[in-house]
Parts: sequence; structure tokens; C-alpha cells
Amino acid sequence: MATGAQANWVWAVPAVRGRVPGWLLHLATICAGREVTDEGEFRGGDDALARIGELRRELAAEPSTSGYAGWGRWLLSYDAGRPIAPGFTITPAEAEKLAKEMAGAAAAP
Repeated sequence: MATGAQANWVWAVPAVRGRVPGWLLHLATICAGREVTDEGEFRGGDDALARIGELRRELAAEPSTSGYAGWGRWLLSYDAGRPIAPGFTITPAEAEKLAKEMAGAAAAP
């Protein structure tokens, strides 16, 4: 159970049949800050963060029916009003308001 400032996040990544899209490897490289060479060795991904814009453009070009694309767009979104997680419709502000309401209801006699 999360306590204090800790939080547990669960991202429901959709199950998709077929090949994993190439942009997913690019995303993993950016997140890890390292990449795997053709020889199977790790090397520093020094320019990985610089490629986020390229990755966003690649995701924007994916069809809306692509199972991973919506998840990837959500993950890389700058929109402060995006839902709290892929597949949800509630925004962070709405979730905070609901949490306060629920805390108030629980505290009431």
C-alpha cells in the first residue's frame, strides 16, 4: 500500500496481436536512456531525449485503431487536462475533487 508521497501507477497497456510497433522500442530507449546495439550490447543513448519530438510525430501518424498508439500518445502528452491514465476519462483535477469529496463524506458522522 502506498504511503506518504509514494504512489503506485498501473497503466493498462492493451494487448495487441501482431508485431510490436517500432516506435515502442524508441520509447523504451528514451525512457532507459540507453539503447541496445546490433551486437546486443548497451550503449548510452545520449541523444534519446532529443528524439521525443520525432517520436510524437511518429505516434501522430499511427492510425487511431493501433492498440498501442493511444497509450503512447497519452504517455507523451503535454496536456495537463489529459485523463489520469489511458482508457480513463477522469482528469487529474476531477480525481482530486472526487478524492476531497470522498474524504469529506468519510469524515462526516
